[in-house]
Amino acid sequence: MGSQKPPINYDHRIILLNTQNLIDGFIKWFINNISLHLPSTPYLCSIKYSLKAAFDNKSPPENFASDYDVMKPPVNPNTTTGNGVYMLPLNTTVDVILQNANALEANVSEIHPWHLHGHDFWVLGYGEGKFTKEDEKKFNLKNPPLRNTAVIFLYWWTALRFVTDNPGVWAFHCNIVPHLHMGMGVVFVEGVQHINGIPSQQLAYGLAGNKYTKTTLN
Repeated sequence: MGSQKPPINYDHRIILLNTQNLIDGFIKWFINNISLHLPSTPYLCSIKYSLKAAFDNKSPPENFASDYDVMKPPVNPNTTTGNGVYMLPLNTTVDVILQNANALEANVSEIHPWHLHGHDFWVLGYGEGKFTKEDEKKFNLKNPPLRNTAVIFLYWWTALRFVTDNPGVWAFHCNIVPHLHMGMGVVFVEGVQHINGIPSQQLAYGLAGNKYTKTTLN
């Protein structure tokens, strides 16, 4: 029978540019110019109990500048650390485009295995260079593989689709641990109001282990 087919259309799209830069002389990884730095208070606790100052309330960028050259080292003067989250409505179809680019040193790019906690996703396609709307014609909507980890290759893009059907706070990050600690990751939040109590896996930001279970709904 195989896995279920993906929804034909998406409701929301987030494009994540993967780059390197310096902060205080140290190399960091950046997603749309923000290097993830997790807060001391777990996100789920902060959101459930309205601890407004526990993390950045402004959502991270959902795209990057259209004139950005993915084949050249970053020139970004506005890179920073942050711990904002992408708030997503429950039961929404979300496309994530992972866009790889040149790292800090010229003619250098790296392969990254990206892992999503709390969900499986369909891998709709890969392609060279910068993703464009024309690349959507290459998407495999008939029988795409269902995974929880996918790779972005050197200077390539990877397109993923998932459904926000598991209330919680879920990390999406490079599975190379030093890269995660250097900031290569984002956080998705969905339907937190439906969670009874604070599941133990969420207390660890959803970062521990590769398995997940559906949370209990009201």
